[in-house]
Amino acid sequence: MILVYIISFSVLITSGIFMTDVLFTADKKLEEVQQRFIQKTRSFHEKQNDQRGSITLMGASLTLIFSFLFMYLALKMKVELKEAHYRKDTYLCFQSLNVETQSYIDSMAKFNWALRSLYIAGLITPKAKAAFKAIKVARDVNHFLYLKNLLKNKYCKGINGPLSYLKNFPFKTIQAFFLQTNPDATTILRSPKWKTVVYKKPQGIREEKAFCLLTEFEAEGPLNPNLKIKTFEYAIKGFSKLKCLSGFL
Repeated sequence: MILVYIISFSVLITSGIFMTDVLFTADKKLEEVQQRFIQKTRSFHEKQNDQRGSITLMGASLTLIFSFLFMYLALKMKVELKEAHYRKDTYLCFQSLNVETQSYIDSMAKFNWALRSLYIAGLITPKAKAAFKAIKVARDVNHFLYLKNLLKNKYCKGINGPLSYLKNFPFKTIQAFFLQTNPDATTILRSPKWKTVVYKKPQGIREEKAFCLLTEFEAEGPLNPNLKIKTFEYAIKGFSKLKCLSGFL
């Protein structure tokens, strides 16, 4: 009987030890499985974070690139618009001054013809003398009106053009730009050939886009000018700059 109890107790102890070992092994394996799961989960989150970081960095880079591109295009368009206005303003002033000058020389030739014809015919009668004086007054009015149109030309604001046309005036003048005349009151050409320049100082444009416009006038005489006009455009660089400055000398 005692032997049976001893055997039963031994079996119970052996079973307890075996179950403890099994539970310990199972717990160890479960811990290993948990560790692997944690590592895989952590690795997955790290990859997700890396991808999100890469996407964010790429998005920021593209935004920066497009911002700089937009700013460059906007600045380029602004400069090109200024260059277009620069060219338009210079040519409008140039055309206006040349048209005014051609009209002035043609009208002065007509006055010269009238004055010389009356002078040759002889200023004998009071009517002839009055007509001669009236034509002189009209000629002088026309002369000073031309000067006014040069100095206050609406197309030449901020442009160095009128100064060149005054500096290289077609007819000889005395003080205060009064005309110097022959005994028959006809005007005297300063030179059969002269040059004028229209130049606008470049501001806010590319230097290579700056230019001047030069006009070469040629007249045969004060009565029959048969005016010839040649125009040129020169870039403001190198020796071409000297050609531009020649109109102001």
